[in-house]
Amino acid sequence: MNVDYREQGSVAVKLNEYRIDSSNHFDVIVAGLGTAGAISAITAANKGLRVLGLERLNSMGGAGTNGAIIGYYYGSLGGVFESIDEETREIERMGYTKSRGVNAEVKKYVLERRALDAGVTVQYESVVVGVYMEGTSVRGVRWIGPTGIQEASCRILIDATGEADVCSIIGAEMYGSGRQLDGKMQPFSLPVMAISDKWVNNFYSDHGYVDQTNQEELTQAILQSGCIFTHLPDQFNELKKYLKLAPQLGIREGRFILGEEQVIFSDIVEDCLSAEPLFYAYSNVDNHSKDIAFESELQQDWAVAASLWGLTISVPIPLGALIPKGFDNVLVAGRSIAIDHDLAACVRMKRDMQKCGEAAALIAYLALDLGLSVKKLPYDQLRPLLLENECLRPSNHVGMKEGMSVGEDDTNKRVTWLTSFEHIKDGLAGDKPGVAIWSTRRLGLAINGTLKEWLSNTTADQQNMSKNVAFALALQGDEAAIPHLRECMRVRDPYVPKTSRKYNQVRGYAAIYLLGRLGDVEIVPELLQIMQQREQFINQSTDIEFINHNDEYFFQYFSFSLMALIRIADRHPEIRDNLLQNIVPIVEDPNFSIFVTLKPSKDVNYDMADTIRNIVRKTAASWESKVGNAGSAP
Repeated sequence: MNVDYREQGSVAVKLNEYRIDSSNHFDVIVAGLGTAGAISAITAANKGLRVLGLERLNSMGGAGTNGAIIGYYYGSLGGVFESIDEETREIERMGYTKSRGVNAEVKKYVLERRALDAGVTVQYESVVVGVYMEGTSVRGVRWIGPTGIQEASCRILIDATGEADVCSIIGAEMYGSGRQLDGKMQPFSLPVMAISDKWVNNFYSDHGYVDQTNQEELTQAILQSGCIFTHLPDQFNELKKYLKLAPQLGIREGRFILGEEQVIFSDIVEDCLSAEPLFYAYSNVDNHSKDIAFESELQQDWAVAASLWGLTISVPIPLGALIPKGFDNVLVAGRSIAIDHDLAACVRMKRDMQKCGEAAALIAYLALDLGLSVKKLPYDQLRPLLLENECLRPSNHVGMKEGMSVGEDDTNKRVTWLTSFEHIKDGLAGDKPGVAIWSTRRLGLAINGTLKEWLSNTTADQQNMSKNVAFALALQGDEAAIPHLRECMRVRDPYVPKTSRKYNQVRGYAAIYLLGRLGDVEIVPELLQIMQQREQFINQSTDIEFINHNDEYFFQYFSFSLMALIRIADRHPEIRDNLLQNIVPIVEDPNFSIFVTLKPSKDVNYDMADTIRNIVRKTAASWESKVGNAGSAP
């Protein structure tokens, strides 16, 4: 037998080399019964399909049950999950301790009862270890569970593992994981369940970063987060009784598949939206990291230059985003669908991932009913199924809003990008300039000349106006902004705009980001000075939710200065050696450390030294490689 190894510890066995026993046959196999997978299995079985659900833990529901995230943060309304949540509340009223959210233990029971009533075959403590393939189609899976190795055949596979584990086994191409600079993903958390004021509640703080596909890293993260001081107070009391640690880490991000259609942040902000949605995801770009200086240029344009962190966005998710590119009968449900790192901070909320699971099941049902590949389904026949339980609710397509809660009256809160120059001028003159700044970015050269006129005609009492206009020009790559940005940098301008409901960025270091974006080589000595003057940085920020102590305040200036220097040196290779001679001794000093707090706590600190070292080392290696390649050119 020739075995085709796709990933260490897992094998994909080709059907023409080793034939699966088809006596244990299902229409659909759902790998992972978490947030998305549980809904997938229930929905598919309710449509009359024979369904097998495999789950590595011993209960269903994922983040909302095992993960102890009992509340909802954004996500859009509609879908079968709402009736499940309502049934959970009805049972809770019969005598369970009330929860501030959806009771996790009761929801486990409701999900299991619905699955069993629908006819789902559930296998707990089971992990897929092999996949049977015939060309680009999955014909069955092998898994290991309490009774050993088992296998079953299927007509469609839904990968709801959260990490696209099965897609990885079959060799599906990944779009990537983590951010481009260093591959780092969003921080993870580990909630605690407690009773306070006679209500079950959860509390959590982010604990650090982990590559959960690395077994050693994941194990250490579980052990260390379980022993963090916020979970082990010096004294327990009756006001807050601890119940348990969540048995599942709060992982926000992992692998993303390369799909038949990729949904990426740049398309969303440029209004390149699908006209054939399965459902609408809804949230702000909820980046939990404090090191936003290391994120993509687009994300920094959005959240740093324009301070638009808090704007909520409705994102239409099309069929192709659930289909791994090149495969005929495989679907993905959950946070590993075909999105990118920037958008993952928006398209990951529990409501939406439950709807994603429902949509995947309806796709599977229709594909089997019509005898078609999942890639070839006619949208006009899929849409009525999505509308039936309001998995697809057209009213959820609200565009962009000023951080409104789900269901809140938003009549006057929807964001419309500005096209009138006078309206833009008024916005740039105010304390919420973000929408106006981004509107100028969208208009581009059409408003460039007018911006320069405004910049030259501002008076001494219009400092806000001149700085905001400079930010707008910088986003267009116009060097007329440089003198005003330099002034912001030199005085360490502490001003924080009020565009977003929170997490607006300090103007002093936002200006440094833009100077780096413009490649301003003249400020190199000053940026190096900033990185060497930790003791001079005293927190002046009024945004206490984002910067909580002096070290964190310095980190923002340090990280933005570092990345500005790297961007400038990318344009000016002649300064690279000098930069490294100044930067490397700082970051490679064994005593070098620089701490930030992790959201939402003000007490949990995380040392960013290793992250910084890795970025400097990677940059140095990249520059050295470019020199080597140039030297070897004919």
